[in-house]
Amino acid sequence: MPLRVYDSFLRRMETLTPSRDGTLRVFVCGPTVYDYAHLGHARTYISFDIILRYLTFLGHKVRYLMNITDIAESIVKRAAELKRDPFDIAREYEKAFLEDMESLRITNVERYERASAYIPEMIAQVKGLMNKGVAYETETGVYFEVKKFPKFGQLSGQSQEELGLRRLELCSSKRNAEDFSLWRRYERGLGWDSPWGYGRPGWHIEDTAISMTNFGETYDIHCGASELIFPHHEAEIAQAEALTGKSPFVRFWLHTGLLSVRGRKMSKSLGNVLRIRDALETYTAAELRYYFASFHYRQPMAVSNTGLRLAKHRLNSMVKNFQAFLKSKSGTGAASQDKKLMTLVQRAKAIFVRRMDNDFDTPNALRALTDLSYRLSELAKPGLGAEQAKRYAEREFRKMADVFGIL
Repeated sequence: MPLRVYDSFLRRMETLTPSRDGTLRVFVCGPTVYDYAHLGHARTYISFDIILRYLTFLGHKVRYLMNITDIAESIVKRAAELKRDPFDIAREYEKAFLEDMESLRITNVERYERASAYIPEMIAQVKGLMNKGVAYETETGVYFEVKKFPKFGQLSGQSQEELGLRRLELCSSKRNAEDFSLWRRYERGLGWDSPWGYGRPGWHIEDTAISMTNFGETYDIHCGASELIFPHHEAEIAQAEALTGKSPFVRFWLHTGLLSVRGRKMSKSLGNVLRIRDALETYTAAELRYYFASFHYRQPMAVSNTGLRLAKHRLNSMVKNFQAFLKSKSGTGAASQDKKLMTLVQRAKAIFVRRMDNDFDTPNALRALTDLSYRLSELAKPGLGAEQAKRYAEREFRKMADVFGIL
């Protein structure tokens, strides 16, 4: 059975295959570094870390790139409130974010790329879009004219009429309310010189410049939280395909479901933000990873202490069972005992792979691994057979557990 994933753009399951050179290029939308990362970030980045680990488990060569948004209005605003330099704020929280990722065992990102390192590439892309006639300049900056790109709205499933009702980036100088900025002029503060005056790039062009510089005009997988579908990912598609004339910009779009607390989206304004580093004072990285893996990555979920405690209990039981198996003595048991052990592991692995091949069905794959740990502990009670069979079982169990990053 081939690996099949749900593509957010096509809104259907598709078979995932590597590109021509055998490599899967994966871009994940990273954080805007103006504050500490929270459990919403953890849910998204743990989910995609598990997906990356599974692709590696299958033998795929993966290049994993994540951006760091260090140019944003939220950073400038936070710096003004604290009377500090915006880049000092960005570097402080970038450092904290990377510490959190390491604490969560997310160590497989090949490169983190700062937006501020790609200003020349952004300017070049804005120039290209203006030359293509899909962008225009006003007294406040440069804007992408959405009506010039008929496919705009396909990722989010919106018609041109619906898009016309959107009010993005309120600005009286724009031709249309739905147009979005590529470059904004500012008289002072954080900014760079450009052909359109001193200013800063728009949010969407930052990710397009980073991903296309590293992966080329088209690549394999773009991941992010579902709240980024519109307008961010919609705008990325428009920018890239209008610039290059090549489609699709990305072969597969994967998005995580919303995470809520007490039935409400996690938000700083609502005061219900749960920081990663605070959660790690109560729960281990393995427990948090087990908890998030117990929900499908596309499924909306609500964080609860009850759920976290249950995940902690189940993980502890699984580890305890596996350790009991490891401590059991091998002997010179009958060949039938060795065969029974190896068959048990092979069947569990087949279930594990079948579940993960179905759009990374981590809840059921995790259940297969948990069930295997119990059966291994039960089988160990009367004594095992040859050491070779036991080593095989241990190796395969660890491989599957490593996909989740829980051992």
